[in-house]
Amino acid sequence: MKVLFSRMKPKNRLITYAALSLGFVAAVYFALERPLQSATLSNTHSINVKSIPIHFSLVDKKQENFGKLMWRGGVEMISSNDKFGGFSGIATETDGSRFVAVSDGGVWISGDIRYSGSSLDGVANLKLSVLRDRRGRPFKKKSSFDAESVAPYGSKGLSGKLLVAFERKQRIGKYNFGKNGLTAREKTIKLPAEAKKARRNKELESVGRFPKGSRLEKTIIAISERFLDKRGNIIGWLIGGPTPGRFTVRRIGKFDITDLTITPDNELIILERYFSTLTGVEMRLRKINSATIKPGVILDGEILLQTDQRNTIDNMEGLASHRAANGEIRLTLISDNNFNVFQRTLLMQFALKK
Repeated sequence: MKVLFSRMKPKNRLITYAALSLGFVAAVYFALERPLQSATLSNTHSINVKSIPIHFSLVDKKQENFGKLMWRGGVEMISSNDKFGGFSGIATETDGSRFVAVSDGGVWISGDIRYSGSSLDGVANLKLSVLRDRRGRPFKKKSSFDAESVAPYGSKGLSGKLLVAFERKQRIGKYNFGKNGLTAREKTIKLPAEAKKARRNKELESVGRFPKGSRLEKTIIAISERFLDKRGNIIGWLIGGPTPGRFTVRRIGKFDITDLTITPDNELIILERYFSTLTGVEMRLRKINSATIKPGVILDGEILLQTDQRNTIDNMEGLASHRAANGEIRLTLISDNNFNVFQRTLLMQFALKK
């Protein structure tokens, strides 16, 4: 039976987490070790997904203000398809009408985002396929298909090319999604040599590319999950563009970086996660002024939101941004359920306060 932690009273949730913590850790481990589940997929498949509305507050469903953000709706996504889940990265269309998500299980999905007024309330027309190598073949080894982040390559959003960051066999792949959709082939972008020194589960976790007209035009930014320098800060790289080089992000507490997005106004927002057997999963969003981004610096920024199981979260791993029709900058987040029945695939949106 599936346990939905967000529907429990806080004290019961803590007790349940304590009892299930070993199962959670084991599930994460086996998710990392599982064989390629999608090897039999040769084409793109339509899948049925049920959307169950959620609210971020567990106490007051009318609450909209959370830190520096405003709630703009969310759903839990459920599918009987055994390849649905494990989503560790997300990208949205420039107007927020569609999304693409990548899985560490070697698949990616695309679909429409439905709205009720200005609030996200579901998904539709979902399609799923395997990630493919440069010859158009499914990857055969976990070390090759462990996708962790996806982001637009240019200003065309999902109508153009997409970047996908991979762990283990670390690399950034470029896919012509606008032309070939989920059957697009990978073209590899070379990483700095230092990136390959990161140990397992501390490797490349997030990627983005600054758009034309920005100070860092054509620069790819990539940040590791937990590859630390001697001062304990998280290492990242600027690849290509006018000022390539290495930088770090100040690590606050024991949070790791799980994704990033470059907003329509060219600011950097990072998604961070922490897990303990006592409190469960925690989440943080931090905004970094793009004017401060350059080689050699230690980046830091304003905390937009930090929360734990007092609000509706899970293993939040994917982050994207777009500008809504009303001018709001929206952040879209997705969770990685680790193919674990005790976790959920959540899709949610917030608006940045002006």
